[in-house]
Amino acid sequence: MCIVGKISPDSIIPRQNDCYLWSKLCDDLVIEILCRLPAKNLIRSKCVCKLWNRLVTDVCAPKFSTYNPLGGFFYRGEKNADFRYRFYLEYASCGGGCPSPDERVVESLSALLPFKFTFKDFIHSCNGLLLFVAGSVPQYYVCNPLTKQCIEIPRNIEREKLAIDAGKKLQCFAALAFNPRESSHYKVVSFNYWSAYSSNKSANIDVFSSETGEWISHTMPLDAPVHELPWIRHAVYLNGVLYRLTRAKYLLQFDLNNFNAHAIEAPKRDLINNCGFIGVSCDRLHYSNHLGSTLFVWFLEDGGKAGSWVVKHSISIDNLCNNYYKFGCPWIKCPRATFSRLWALDPNSEAIYFGCSKAILRYHVDSSALEVVYTTESGKEIYPRQYSLFTYSPCVVILKASRESVISDH
Repeated sequence: MCIVGKISPDSIIPRQNDCYLWSKLCDDLVIEILCRLPAKNLIRSKCVCKLWNRLVTDVCAPKFSTYNPLGGFFYRGEKNADFRYRFYLEYASCGGGCPSPDERVVESLSALLPFKFTFKDFIHSCNGLLLFVAGSVPQYYVCNPLTKQCIEIPRNIEREKLAIDAGKKLQCFAALAFNPRESSHYKVVSFNYWSAYSSNKSANIDVFSSETGEWISHTMPLDAPVHELPWIRHAVYLNGVLYRLTRAKYLLQFDLNNFNAHAIEAPKRDLINNCGFIGVSCDRLHYSNHLGSTLFVWFLEDGGKAGSWVVKHSISIDNLCNNYYKFGCPWIKCPRATFSRLWALDPNSEAIYFGCSKAILRYHVDSSALEVVYTTESGKEIYPRQYSLFTYSPCVVILKASRESVISDH
């Protein structure tokens, strides 16, 4: 229990020259107050002194991330101009503690990145960090929109040489592995699909660590029927493991601590035709798909090779449609197919998100309430696909990198 005036002898909080009331607060209460600051104010408090910097970085940032609300989504937009569809990257605010729409989030990214990016160059989002790639020879960039940082990841020279010698093309898909509650460091994981690996029933990844500043290649046995069909270009990170789906409806698990790989069947794999959706909510990996007129949501219990799927929600698609027609926006038409697949999960609540070309909808499972949280501007649309939305929650962690790797740090 935290008591005012009960100060630990090994307190890390600076108190010299503090006002009387502040100096009497215990550590836990000071930390609780700081973590309730808006994200930008918390970052500014690091400038008070070196001890405050350490306090915010080592204690407040992980705690802040524990209950940080969903800020919004990045998505691929489209508009019909001169009878030609033009695609672009767009940001949708959903009322969390993120940069407001007035700050023109996408435009601020243009100021951070050293190249003119398109929607194709944005490839992953993970706990407040964004991953971009440029060029046919991949050059990766990690951005934190909140702290206005852009880190240029060193090129993987060894992989480039191997590709030239083997006459292979380098893949540009990669994913971030980052959780500020675990560490202020992040990893970039690049996947290699060369036939030499699949023929040997193995998987190969190259991992860059911001802690070491180096790329390391790992080849792992993967004895499962997952090499015949492509893998979905989407990844989810949770508790040291990176997850991906295959079109053969297997869930791939890449353990980035022990560097092993496993594959397990998706739920009702033999009964469902499409690949489904994976996402993280409340520190669990979830999978969703529809069977007939019912939308199912499962979570993975006891992750790993022996993990099992547990049904969490079974929702009537017809009821979702009726709810929308009753409480939704009458000027936005959402076809029945809108509710047959998830677009996103809220990382900290039971809310789930659907979408159509003109709107993003949030469904509260507990209360069966359906609401429209975002609508596109006139003449613009959301490009509909299986993974249309990239979730974003603001991150107060200052990215660490060598001086020459920092592109922008305002």
